[in-house]
Amino acid sequence: MALTTYTDLKTSIANWLNRSDLTTEIAGDFIALAEADFNAKLRIRQMEQIDEITINAETVTVPTGFISVRSLYILSGSTKYNVEYITPANLFKTKGSSTSGLPRVYSIESDDATESFRFAPTPDTSYTGYLQYYKAFNNLSDSVASNYILAAHPAIYLYGSLYHASNFLGGIDPNQTAQWMNMYSMALERCENNDRQDSYGGAPTVQRADVSTDLSFYRRK
Repeated sequence: MALTTYTDLKTSIANWLNRSDLTTEIAGDFIALAEADFNAKLRIRQMEQIDEITINAETVTVPTGFISVRSLYILSGSTKYNVEYITPANLFKTKGSSTSGLPRVYSIESDDATESFRFAPTPDTSYTGYLQYYKAFNNLSDSVASNYILAAHPAIYLYGSLYHASNFLGGIDPNQTAQWMNMYSMALERCENNDRQDSYGGAPTVQRADVSTDLSFYRRK
């Protein structure tokens, strides 16, 4: 079957596992684990985001879905000032010798609930920052029927979910688990290769012919 929506994906995973009693686990565990996994592994153009942020305090909460920074600069008047990353320990040392002014360095700190930028010097006024960063794909849900990965690389979702399901179930043939893991790895690699080819070859970003939403070819009989 074609995998175009969240519902399609859940149905397909249940069919591949030949299990109709894992509705909660498929959505809450297997798909969620695959999403956490590929968001941690992939760094492709579709994850790149540029946001304008207000820097008016020593700490500023990172954007929703933030993974990592590509670049950060402040535009003050017509002058662009790069803001460089340093470790939290070095930021603490820098703050010890500074008061306030235009932030020139930052670090990233987190607690159980919040991840934030910490700047030095502490802003002496409100500055406009431009943040280029990698953002996680929106997780699928009843209100989010699809995203780029499901639309262009459905095998990542399918085999990633099946691999995590096999670890949960335990009783599946180890060879089957290994096959799903290999297919998942191949799907991730294909996604990264396609991104590199499109980035450096000047090709438009479209769903490629070698990424089919019909996965029956791979189904074991």
